[in-house]
Amino acid sequence: MSESNPFSFLRRRRDNIRDWLDDEAPYTALDQRHLDADTPERAYWHHGYQAALTDVLEILSSADERYGSEGMPN
Repeated sequence: MSESNPFSFLRRRRDNIRDWLDDEAPYTALDQRHLDADTPERAYWHHGYQAALTDVLEILSSADERYGSEGMPN
């Protein structure tokens, strides 16, 4: 991992996604179709969310193995 700690890495990834959304799909800030039951948007939102949680767990697990608990908040 090229970042000094996993939290900086995750913040940068989040900010890059926010920038992309602002440029490519600004309507997503107001159009909240993922909240509607039984819609493809809701299924895709949940799929993306679980993928993000998997990424975060892998990043934190990798950082924990690499650095121990240094730099991790309690």
